[in-house]
Amino acid sequence: MTALHFNNTLKHTPLNDKTLLTPRSIVFFNAHHIALADYELNKVLSPFELNTIERRKSPSAKQEYLASRLLLKFLVKHALPEYKQLKLNAISSEFDDTSAKLQLHINNERIINSCISHSHAMVGAALNLQQSEFGFDIEKISTKRPFEKLAKHFYHLDEINMICDAKNEAIKADRFFRIWTLKEALAKATSRPVAKLLSPNVFTELALAKLNAKSMQFNGFDISAVHKKNTDWRCFSMSQRQLTFE
Repeated sequence: MTALHFNNTLKHTPLNDKTLLTPRSIVFFNAHHIALADYELNKVLSPFELNTIERRKSPSAKQEYLASRLLLKFLVKHALPEYKQLKLNAISSEFDDTSAKLQLHINNERIINSCISHSHAMVGAALNLQQSEFGFDIEKISTKRPFEKLAKHFYHLDEINMICDAKNEAIKADRFFRIWTLKEALAKATSRPVAKLLSPNVFTELALAKLNAKSMQFNGFDISAVHKKNTDWRCFSMSQRQLTFE
């Protein structure tokens, strides 16, 4: 069963004009394509979000924050027809410490759980309407990182052996980052600190939690989604041009 987690079974489709997004859609794109000057921030962000983005120090952090919030609002307006005419600043993303979830407060009337992830400017977002166990993670694959050393320091022995037994550095990197995104996605799905999931065997933890996991690679990134077995999530890559709210 473990070998299945290294197959790229998470379905991906480039977004197009005929795409029908559902509440089980994960959308992502490169935040470097976002220019803050192109947006009237007070019209696209809530007062809470405006205060948050102002505290971000680096331009790239501001880009990723704005991109993730625009993606969440894009999903709300495209996957939930009843909110198609809602103003963007009426949707506010706020982290809830009790549930350890990022929640969307919609028009001060409804709260929806959500999930975001970002790595090296690649930003993804998804809604979780059913408030079920769900999480996803994006991570840049890099053979330059000392992943064998990191694995031996943090990972379970079985995971270390999977990585070190690989034939070459590229496969070792693929396995290291696949295990990493699975751990991060599982942490988000179960509201557990990822630090507590580094040393346990992630494949055992998935089985104990009775959760499904699907993964894929996209443009040098590894993406994993963890969710209940009776749901099916799909990924959609998009461009900044497609991030419209008309």
